[in-house]
Amino acid sequence: MAIEQRRSERIDDFIPLEIRVVHASDGQELAGPFSGRIIDISDHGVCLLMTQIMVRAFHVFHSTRDAEDAVLQLVIDQPPEFGRHVLTARPVWMHLFRQDEIRAFKMGVEFAETPEVEQMRESLADLCKDRETRSAWWQQHSQARDS
Repeated sequence: MAIEQRRSERIDDFIPLEIRVVHASDGQELAGPFSGRIIDISDHGVCLLMTQIMVRAFHVFHSTRDAEDAVLQLVIDQPPEFGRHVLTARPVWMHLFRQDEIRAFKMGVEFAETPEVEQMRESLADLCKDRETRSAWWQQHSQARDS
């Protein structure tokens, strides 16, 4: 039996977003945008569902982890009532997601400690509004979530 090691509760969701890889120091874009969905969210990070993880020779998980100054920018501007939120994160783990004919990737990311951490927590609170509707859809369509 696996021992639960999560630092905070995960809340299921289904939020569309754009993922960009940038230099942490100056914001220069290294790769992206990649499209994805947040499928669960916590105080410390999110789980992303992505169909594309490479652009040319840049792998969103491995290349970001290998580059010392690279971070992920999670850009959320849908649905429009959310407004635009940009969260900074670092990749932690990645797994293949399979369900019937669907092949995608799940990637766990941890929020980067930045001076804007309080603003990020406020963004998370905004994002969790109306989460029940999105979460119900995702739960209904993902019986094989942890495959």
